[in-house]
Amino acid sequence: MNAAASVRFDGQVVVVTGAGRGIGREHALLLGSRGATVVVNDIVAKHAERTAGDIVAAGGTASAISRSISDPADAAAVVTDAHDRYGRVDAVLNNAGNGGPTGPIDDIDDETLHKIVDSHLLGSFYTARAAWPMMVAQGGGRIVFTSSGSAMGAAGSAAYSMAKAGLWGLTRALAIDGAEHRIIVNAISPMGYTYGASLNPNEDTRQWMETTMPPELCSPAAVLLCHPDAPCTGEIISSAGGRVARVATVGVPGADLGRTITVEAVRDRWLEVVAMDGARPLMMSRDELSFFSGDRAF
Repeated sequence: MNAAASVRFDGQVVVVTGAGRGIGREHALLLGSRGATVVVNDIVAKHAERTAGDIVAAGGTASAISRSISDPADAAAVVTDAHDRYGRVDAVLNNAGNGGPTGPIDDIDDETLHKIVDSHLLGSFYTARAAWPMMVAQGGGRIVFTSSGSAMGAAGSAAYSMAKAGLWGLTRALAIDGAEHRIIVNAISPMGYTYGASLNPNEDTRQWMETTMPPELCSPAAVLLCHPDAPCTGEIISSAGGRVARVATVGVPGADLGRTITVEAVRDRWLEVVAMDGARPLMMSRDELSFFSGDRAF
C-alpha cells in the first residue's frame, strides 16, 4: 500500500452486520465515506435503514437488510442478497452479536447461552460460510470478525468469553484455508462506549470508557482490515481509544520431560512449564511443534 495514498474502497462491496447502532454503525459510516458500497445489516430494520440512509445522504452508496445472522438461512441471505444486488462481495465485517456478561455459569439458562453463542460465534460462521465460495470465485476477499478482550477471560462472562474466544480459532483456521484463495481473515477486538458499555455495573469503568473510548475510534483499524491491501491475516487486533495493537497467542519451550514423564516430574518442574523465556507467537497449531526436539513420532 502506498503510504502517501488515501485508503479508498471505490468499487468495493462490503457487508457490515450489526451496523444499525454503536460500533457497527461507525464501521459502516467510515466505509461509506471511503467509497465502499455498504450493505448495512441489523436485526432492527429502522436502525439499518437509518445507517444506510446517512451514508447515502453523505454522498455514498448503501442499502439496508434486516435479518438475524443467528439463523443460518437469514445469515446466508444477507450475503447472498448483497451479491445479487451488486454482483460481488469483497469484504464481510461481522459485528453483530446479542448479549454479554451473564453472571456465574450456574445462572446461565440454555436460552441465554444460545442467544449469545448463536449470534456472536455461529452467526459469524454462517456469514463467512456464505461469502466463502463467492470470494473464491472472484479471486479473493476479506473477512473480519469481532472478538473481545473477554476472550482472554472475564468475570461473570462464561458464555460471552467462550463465544468471543471461539472467533479466535475461526479466524486462524480460515486464514490458513484462505491463503491459497487470497482470502484475508482477521479479528478486531474493539472497546467503545456504546449502549452495552453503559450497562457496566462498575461506575468508574463506565465513566472512563465514556470519556476516552467513543465507538468511532474503533473503526479505522477494522476498516483497514477490510481493504484489499490489508496488512496481515490470521491476526487479532485490539482497537480502543485510538490505540491499535496486536493481541498474540504465544507458546514457550516449557519442560521437556521425555517418555519417562511422571506426575511428580511435572509438579517439580512447573516453573519451567510456565516460564516465558523463549516465548514466541503461534499462528497455527503446527507452530508449536517447533518447540519439540529429539526423536518424536510426528
